Amino acid sequence: MTTTLRAPITIHFAVNGREIQAAVEGGRRLLDVLRLDLGLTGTKEGCGEGECGACAVLLDGELVNSCLVPVGQVDGRSVLTVEGLAVDGRLGPLQRAFLELGGTQCGMCAPGMLLAAHALLASGRPAGVADIREAIAGNLCRCTGYTKVIEAIEAVADDGDTGAAHVPADGVVEPLLVAVGQSDGEASLARPTSLPDALARLAADPLLRPIAGGTDLMVEPAAGPGHPGRPLLDLGVLDELRGIEVAHTELVIGAMTSWEEVRRSSIVHGALPVLAEVAASVGAVAIRNRGSLGGNCVTASPAGDLLPVLLATDAVLEVAGTQGTRLIPADAFWTGYRQTALAAGELLVAIRIPLVPGRRVRFRKVGTRRALAIAKVSLAVAWQGGTAATGGGGSAVHGAWHDVRVALGSVAERPIRATRTEAVLEGRPAGPTVAAEAQATVEDEISPIDDVRSTAAYRRAVTGRILRRIIIDAAG
Repeated sequence: MTTTLRAPITIHFAVNGREIQAAVEGGRRLLDVLRLDLGLTGTKEGCGEGECGACAVLLDGELVNSCLVPVGQVDGRSVLTVEGLAVDGRLGPLQRAFLELGGTQCGMCAPGMLLAAHALLASGRPAGVADIREAIAGNLCRCTGYTKVIEAIEAVADDGDTGAAHVPADGVVEPLLVAVGQSDGEASLARPTSLPDALARLAADPLLRPIAGGTDLMVEPAAGPGHPGRPLLDLGVLDELRGIEVAHTELVIGAMTSWEEVRRSSIVHGALPVLAEVAASVGAVAIRNRGSLGGNCVTASPAGDLLPVLLATDAVLEVAGTQGTRLIPADAFWTGYRQTALAAGELLVAIRIPLVPGRRVRFRKVGTRRALAIAKVSLAVAWQGGTAATGGGGSAVHGAWHDVRVALGSVAERPIRATRTEAVLEGRPAGPTVAAEAQATVEDEISPIDDVRSTAAYRRAVTGRILRRIIIDAAG
């Protein structure tokens, strides 16, 4: 067995149009490099877990939380901080609007909100009030509130000024050489050149920890105990793990495909729109830009948003190792709490979902809040059969259900199928009677536990009620 040396790597990237060359531990947080090494203290640290948005920056034009980005992943890329919104030393349009219209007070949260607003306006997408609310949903503020912030962004949008960021006028700036420091526990980062290279590295060094978007793994240093400082293997450079396509009778999604890509994919909307619905429920924009579907699978949290849908749709997970590839059915992939059927040295490379004509899929998620919350209960129901009918102001599906799948998250140590409940629904038409029977059965079938996020009684009751509601809604 070999061990990856924890030696600094040299990376090149741009910050606010200025070229940076840095010798750095690749696992060091981008947030720390910006603040401590480059002196760009406009980027703030709040929660350190990707929840507050105070550290938000733009990475190649996409909003990300810099506390979740290992700096090694910005090699060859461009970073924009709040300082870069100024033009020739003067406040940019968004900054002026925030100041003049009362969109900022203490200044802790405003930088992240400014970057979130800039990302929206520069994207060319609609910028109505609902769009603005969504754009800044991951940026929390307890001083100003949000009304004035929204008004400031709306005013800039109405002026048609995207608030273009500053780039040096002559386009030629000598690179700034930086020797970036490190703290105890920081990890090195290996950057493979291809999937075979990544698999070879994993085989040679079992201590390597694959990292995709970092939305889960990069929280560990902030959590303190339990972070081993093991070297990281950057999967973000592997374009062969990205992409969405329909191949024959399957929807195939690369493991590194982001939630935001899924949410906006016309292929997904046409082939399996419930996936876009799931993607929209996964955090705010900065998290969806970084988080990957593959990461959601291999993290193997029982609260993983995608997992019940994969169980309900009989998905298959394609994994690869140095000995080749193999296919693992979703109902065999999760083996326990945060445990999977992946063998040592294997990587998840793609998710394959059969596209079954006439299959209907419904998904519900219940958390502490209506949005941006970890699921206390999640449920996916899939079935075939019945005839869709529209009338009386709504739609209904009449006729017997077949090939029923009821998949649950957050009610056991891993995502599960409720097979007894499926048997109650199999071969019967949706309606109040069968809905009541299914509700009682699923409440009896599951065995949730009390934990810091919820109680067993609450989870059992909510699971039954949302299943009943899905069935009643389907019956019209």
